[in-house]
Amino acid sequence: MRLVVGLSVVATLAFALGAPLSRVALPVTAAEVTFWRLALATGVVLAVALVTGRPAAYLWDWRTFGLGGVLFLHFFLFTLAAQTTTTAHTLTLVYISPVLVAIGSALVLHEPPRMIQMLGVVVAVIGVSILVGFEPAATHATVSGGVAALGSGALFAVYVLAGRYLRKSIPLTNYVLAVYGWAAVWAFPLAVLSFDSAAYDGIRVLIILVLGIVPLGVGHTLINAAVRRGSATVPNVITTQEVTGGMILSFLIHGETLGPNTFLGVGVAILGVVLVIAFSRNSGGAATTDGIEQ
Repeated sequence: MRLVVGLSVVATLAFALGAPLSRVALPVTAAEVTFWRLALATGVVLAVALVTGRPAAYLWDWRTFGLGGVLFLHFFLFTLAAQTTTTAHTLTLVYISPVLVAIGSALVLHEPPRMIQMLGVVVAVIGVSILVGFEPAATHATVSGGVAALGSGALFAVYVLAGRYLRKSIPLTNYVLAVYGWAAVWAFPLAVLSFDSAAYDGIRVLIILVLGIVPLGVGHTLINAAVRRGSATVPNVITTQEVTGGMILSFLIHGETLGPNTFLGVGVAILGVVLVIAFSRNSGGAATTDGIEQ
């Protein structure tokens, strides 16, 4: 369980860069940012596969092809929301996913969380809502961004549950290489249609490099490793703290206000995370001899 928590915490720190930097990437479109992120992450994992001697397998598996589409849509909607509305609003709605993952773990994976863990999930989501003061004033932008964020959160739940479900049939490196690669293929046509070379400068290129390598190449690979070693509910609840990190970075980068709700919300959300972790079953399967690979 300590490894699951550690991987999830590092992944969450990486995730925190996603929403604030996606807005900095403007005027590069959400479609272009999504494609470049996925292509860069594929390159990172491919490099790891080549260095470690792991063959590129499962590329023609219908499961990785379909999940590539899910991952593309998750990131496209996430980036669209992040570029349309505030980081707080985006991340709050994305993190409906712990509730969906907890339900899916019980119904699909037959790994029902304990009742006190379900309470922890609810507490964590309430804490995130307090953190941002519930809803900002509704505008066309926030409504559009909110719809995109909700869709992104639902797709993230599907992605997490699928990673847990396929842990025994597809090794980690093969899984992420195939899913990231197919996601980049799914993203390519829309990126081509949206491409505008005038939107790119040195800062935007650097931001896109960071977005592709850190939150996606590192963060999402680690969260995939975590869900293979423990109930999918635990890593997903820990990642709710992306909201805290994202809001702090948005305060520093974009000047978004941190109000009195921030500290109360963080405290309540962390309490929920602690409840989920403390009462977790060790149901993730045995560790393997090659580190986090499973």
